[in-house]
Amino acid sequence: MTAPAAFSAPPSIALDGALLDRVDGALGLAVSGGGDSTALAHLLSAHLPDRRLVLLTVDHRLRAGSAEDAAFVVRLGARLGRPVETLAVTDRPTGSLQTWARDARYRLLADAARRLDLAAIVTGHTRDDQAETFLLRLARGSGLRGLAAMRPLARRDGLTILRPLLAVSRAELRDYLVAHGLDWRDDPSNEDMRFDRIAVRTLAPRLAAVGLTAERLAGAAGHLARASEAIDGLAAALGREAMRVDRAGAVTLARGPFEAAHEEVRLRVLAEAVQTAGGLDYPPRFDALLRAAATPPGDAMTLGRACLRSEADRIVLWREARGIAPLRLEPGTTVRFDGRYDVTLAAEAPPVRLAAITDAAARRIPTDAFRPAVATGLGAYHDDVLVAAPTLGVRLNSWPADRLRVTRVR
Repeated sequence: MTAPAAFSAPPSIALDGALLDRVDGALGLAVSGGGDSTALAHLLSAHLPDRRLVLLTVDHRLRAGSAEDAAFVVRLGARLGRPVETLAVTDRPTGSLQTWARDARYRLLADAARRLDLAAIVTGHTRDDQAETFLLRLARGSGLRGLAAMRPLARRDGLTILRPLLAVSRAELRDYLVAHGLDWRDDPSNEDMRFDRIAVRTLAPRLAAVGLTAERLAGAAGHLARASEAIDGLAAALGREAMRVDRAGAVTLARGPFEAAHEEVRLRVLAEAVQTAGGLDYPPRFDALLRAAATPPGDAMTLGRACLRSEADRIVLWREARGIAPLRLEPGTTVRFDGRYDVTLAAEAPPVRLAAITDAAARRIPTDAFRPAVATGLGAYHDDVLVAAPTLGVRLNSWPADRLRVTRVR
């Protein structure tokens, strides 16, 4: 399949082709119909004429016109000769609208990637997006990892994300579209000053006037990313030495090697422990992490859906007992439970309900795992009877061992 010659990228578009080569297999393109993602679809179709590309568009159903945006992407896919999947959000907003929309979008993209056997999702984030992300995280008091902003290759919710346009400006992409007579859709929410990102965007001209251009801000994020990667290596070594995860999902940090490490390395490992225990894709806020690291022996706190207890020789973290949503698992399917486990049910098995084991059931389970974590561990129920606690290796004799396959997400 060869894309039209008119869609070839001009030399000024610094598409990161080497990044795309780091992943083998089909790619999903996250396309909203806006200028950045529309340009991405044209550019990648030209750059990868023989690679399987699937356009994925998410309809959040938040405003009139969202269906027309999805229809625009369907027409774009037809023009490029690429298949399109429209992913509709069915749940309703809660909390921060932008956070809810982002989480819903990535959840649907991850589901589509698994279902369509896609190696990665490619997004149209630009240098301007990188600069805005850096400023937003600076305003929120983020640590080194947060200030490194967006990485060209990242992983979220088991999904590999590629961002090959981080060196390209939003204006360059609009110029490319205009020069080739290509249409795109404008999202009216991009003018809504209630959203922090839009408010930051309006500051760009004044910041550029004093030298804080998008290029300079994105460059600063890049410098911090390299420093963060060095810390990642030290944190990985400390994690291997000090961190253990038991069968109930409890995380233990040995206090000796943990406290001997540099503070930045300790914070990185503690953030990983919180995410492992709590099942969230993102780390705790930096100020909360600092408070947690300073928790004296004998005290406890919660953060990132995890309980933390500081003891004389160790720090223990486990999933707190709230907000663990039960899920129905049908035969022959896979679901992600609580952000912590991917669970597959054999095709010949009856459907089950996945839920926390609970205190009452935990007391009857023989295990050497950390007891408070057992109650919030993964339980499989059939006809309201706990038939298996698969991570603990416990099940009823009537429930075959090969019916459930469980993989830790982190």
